[in-house]
Amino acid sequence: MKANVKRRLALAARAVPLLIALWGAVIAGDAGWAYLWETVWINKRPLPLYQPLVRPRPHKADAPLWVPPPRSGEKIGELVFPAQRVQVPVVQGDTWADLALGAGHDPSTALPGQGSNVYVAGHRDTVFRVLSRIHVGDRVEFQTPYGTFTYRVTWTQIVPPTDTSVTGPTPRETLTLQTCWPFDYFGFAPLRFIVHTRFVSGPRS
Repeated sequence: MKANVKRRLALAARAVPLLIALWGAVIAGDAGWAYLWETVWINKRPLPLYQPLVRPRPHKADAPLWVPPPRSGEKIGELVFPAQRVQVPVVQGDTWADLALGAGHDPSTALPGQGSNVYVAGHRDTVFRVLSRIHVGDRVEFQTPYGTFTYRVTWTQIVPPTDTSVTGPTPRETLTLQTCWPFDYFGFAPLRFIVHTRFVSGPRS
């Protein structure tokens, strides 16, 4: 009887490390799969597309844009960085779920063509890794259902996460990009890297 108990305990002792290793492999595999979707396959991921009620013609300057407003998780366009040869999908919303789909537009800020601050955030280790290679003077294109809005990088800055002034409205159209910083920080990076731009042209220009 005692021999059977000892045998069972020995088997359990050998099984526990195997179960832990198996569980770790499952977690690592799931994380690796998610990372591939957020990097290598980011532009192949099927996303619900924003459908405007009316698609205005470029010459109709008085026609309203973004009616109805995009819903959270809907793809509203793509950011193109020509100098870096990078293209990033942009969805409406800036929650963790939204940012797993691409760069996320802050719904409290303007949308392209609305004449104020268009604020877009993304993770530094996935879609916005490109910001580590951006330079003043680089062009950034925001491709939308209404056409392409073009901006040019004017300056960058590093701010604490408590600085919400960078999301505030501006008197003229601009695109502001945000990611975490330092880029090579392990864990949750403590600061924010901000890219400021000026509006160059749009479908109605």
